[in-house]
Amino acid sequence: VFGSDRFGAGASRDVVAVKSTSDYGIETAGNDLILLKLSSPAPKEWRVVELPLGLLPSKEEQEEARRKGSPFYPDGLGFPSLATYGYGQQSTKGTTDPAAYSAGQLRRLGVSVQTEIRPWAAGFLTKPVDRNTGTCAGDSGGGALAFVQDPKGRGIRQFLVGVQAVASLPCEENQQVFVNPAAFSEFLLQASRDLGSPLQPTINWREYS
Repeated sequence: VFGSDRFGAGASRDVVAVKSTSDYGIETAGNDLILLKLSSPAPKEWRVVELPLGLLPSKEEQEEARRKGSPFYPDGLGFPSLATYGYGQQSTKGTTDPAAYSAGQLRRLGVSVQTEIRPWAAGFLTKPVDRNTGTCAGDSGGGALAFVQDPKGRGIRQFLVGVQAVASLPCEENQQVFVNPAAFSEFLLQASRDLGSPLQPTINWREYS
């Protein structure tokens, strides 16, 4: 979710339960992938983004995707430009000296994918589209959004395809590693059930065939 003003009156929610990949014996870099259960429904100002666990064919579905002429075979999403959000920081010294940390303004950034996004790959690499931009260490946890045409012609849909795990230094014109949630579908489905709010499928690659 993304809020236009996360610090305004009534814009916060308490977290009452957490599930991490490590709770299920799954190790990721930094265990960045977690699910949170909120104490009450999110504020209406928060914009929900789809989690497309079935958007791309799995390894086992590649032959079926080929036969059906899927636009996601053989290259998946290809190497698209994605949108992410981050504060960055005004001095790279802040990565090692907390006293020197100075955050910028929350902004939307374009990043281009450098390695394939696949449902069996735990992560993918990106770099900023525009010069003199980038994300930083404090921006970990930010989402990477893909914009994909709805298969029934109902406009553009926004899909969460990555969660930032790490960014290189300095924090401009750098590289970012995003964790791919689709690679952890089993965890997300099981953990959401255990939290009492099971995830529901929203899209499947077969709808585009």
